[in-house]
Amino acid sequence: MRRNRGHAEGTRRLRRASILLTLTAFLLLSLAGASYAGYRYDREGADRLLPGVHIAGVDVGDMTRAEAEQALAGSVSAILDRPIDVRAGSHLWHETAKSLGTRVDVEGAVDQAFGLSDSFNWPARVYHRLLNRPISRSLQLSVSYDRPAVSSFVKIAARQVVKEAHDASIDFTGGRLVVEHSQAGVALPAKAAIAVVRHAVEGTTGSVRLGLRRIPPAVVEDSLGMTIVVRTSMERLYLYDGVSLVKAYSVATGQPQYPTPLGHFEIINKRINPTWVNPATDTWGKNEPAQIPPGPDNPLGTRALDLSAPGIRIHGTPDDTSIGHAASHGCIRMHIPDSEDLFGRVGVGTRVIIVL
Repeated sequence: MRRNRGHAEGTRRLRRASILLTLTAFLLLSLAGASYAGYRYDREGADRLLPGVHIAGVDVGDMTRAEAEQALAGSVSAILDRPIDVRAGSHLWHETAKSLGTRVDVEGAVDQAFGLSDSFNWPARVYHRLLNRPISRSLQLSVSYDRPAVSSFVKIAARQVVKEAHDASIDFTGGRLVVEHSQAGVALPAKAAIAVVRHAVEGTTGSVRLGLRRIPPAVVEDSLGMTIVVRTSMERLYLYDGVSLVKAYSVATGQPQYPTPLGHFEIINKRINPTWVNPATDTWGKNEPAQIPPGPDNPLGTRALDLSAPGIRIHGTPDDTSIGHAASHGCIRMHIPDSEDLFGRVGVGTRVIIVL
């Protein structure tokens, strides 16, 4: 009898152990299944950010990469399309932060957001996604500046703004007198301009003005001095002070066989009561004395202006009838009173332009 009771008790124990094992196995299988399901859920959502992620104040939680970049487009546009007006003198350029080298790393910010999601283990990610629990993380857009772009802009602006200074001048070309008035130049100090534009790009300024520097001409009308223009075809000599005509004189220039040289010369010497020295003892002057001292018969009159053209001078002449004709041996003759008047008005270095 006791043996039967012991056998029954052992059977009951085996049954309870079997049930416990079955329950344990069931729980383990259920937990494994739940874990696998959770892992699959996490993997299926791996292309989306965790809820509660913000970039530049924009909620990009639960978004894919493409959706996040699209959501950030407005913020990026506000940075890149910010207008910046640049003025220099009368010139105005309508630029933007982007055209002046600003760059926004959207991909980098989204990469950082996904890296933040990956920093959680998968059960934590499942928890936040399944229960929509925000992680409350804020990131910023990375903004960079391409400084060479600003330098390139300043170079382009300089080509439009910079002007060379022009000196006052007087010349005779193409059969007419050409007068050039002086004009100041304009320079754009590059280093200062680059600094101003960079400050606008990297700050919030929407309008800047670049400083210009005035370049004065080396020669202005008042400092141009005297210029003599001789028209051989008209037998006239014109004296200019700066660009203004002071006086005109009748003269005699070279005969066809002894033409007065054309070109640009200058006065290299001034002589009062000069001695005439025979320059052509073997040709036209062979019947003339070797020299003639100052006096009423001196071919040079009372004044002579030696030019940089060899053997050529502007001088008076006692032969008043030759004035107005091509009568000399290359020199420029004047009435003696006119030569004395001109002599007192000009100095060594005065420009002399001889044209037809």
